Amino acid sequence: MTELDRLAAFSGPWRRTQQLAAIFRLLDAIDSALGFVGRTGDEPAPRSPVQEYFRIRTADVSVEVGTAHMIGVLTQSVGDLRDAPVSGAMLLREAAAIRQVLADLGGEPAVGVAEADIADIFLERPNDVDRRRWYGRWIIAHQLHALLNLSAAGAVESAVDALDEGDCAASVGHLRRAVVYVEGFTPARAHALAVPAWFYNDVLRPSMAPPLSTAPLSGAMHLEYKSYRRQVSRLLAALPEDIRELAKDEPELALMREALLEADLMDAENHVCLIEPVVGSTKSLVQSAKSSGSAVTMLRRIRDRRAASFEPYLRGDNRGRLTGTASHPSR
Repeated sequence: MTELDRLAAFSGPWRRTQQLAAIFRLLDAIDSALGFVGRTGDEPAPRSPVQEYFRIRTADVSVEVGTAHMIGVLTQSVGDLRDAPVSGAMLLREAAAIRQVLADLGGEPAVGVAEADIADIFLERPNDVDRRRWYGRWIIAHQLHALLNLSAAGAVESAVDALDEGDCAASVGHLRRAVVYVEGFTPARAHALAVPAWFYNDVLRPSMAPPLSTAPLSGAMHLEYKSYRRQVSRLLAALPEDIRELAKDEPELALMREALLEADLMDAENHVCLIEPVVGSTKSLVQSAKSSGSAVTMLRRIRDRRAASFEPYLRGDNRGRLTGTASHPSR
């Protein structure tokens, strides 16, 4: 089913929905052509509570019966994808997996739906409007990310200032605002990365290195984010007690500090997941050819160092799943 390979996951909701609807019609026709093969009679008993809850059954069946059931699952999945708010990168990977299932089944059976009937919905290459939209998205979402960085920095700074004045209640309020801002970091980054991988690698990535820029761009150059990291370091210097010690006297403050650091760590973890579908195993722009690892590897190391440095400020359940080499929390 070549339509799955040509899915315009980043070309706007209307085209994306129309294409998924067309793919659904094709799969639904295949599903109907197979009829009720293996869908009558007694179904196997569930083998676990999970199977019972999710209505999953596994059993030894004929190829025909297995194919019919698998096509049914694919049809319903694509049907729901028509309006599911799945990110473009995840949609493409799910579509590729569905395409692989069909390929492993030997290709879909011939049905009475002509591809020409839906061909106009599928474009071989994006047009100039798409390219301008993707570039504009890359820029404006980074501007939003910078704005949220500064807003978070200001909120944490106000929290520390309130501590200096002995007003713990006000500090908690400022930290609560900071958590909202930090929880917006990942969505803003996801917004920026809502572009095809080829567009990032062929257009955006070269634009961030000489001769199109004065120097290779890196995360360390984001002054707004560095401002936020400085304020986090300042907060931990003002509140050096571990979570148990601080909770004895100021439980609400201890928990709100933890909420901020948890949001910070989740952003670091999500950064890895967001960037990987786009850059794969390539090196960052600031890595030399001889350096080990990739851009994703570097992000994982940053996350691990930060997790280790935050460990004293998190409760036991969180601390038990954090690993890494201790480092300064601003890194």
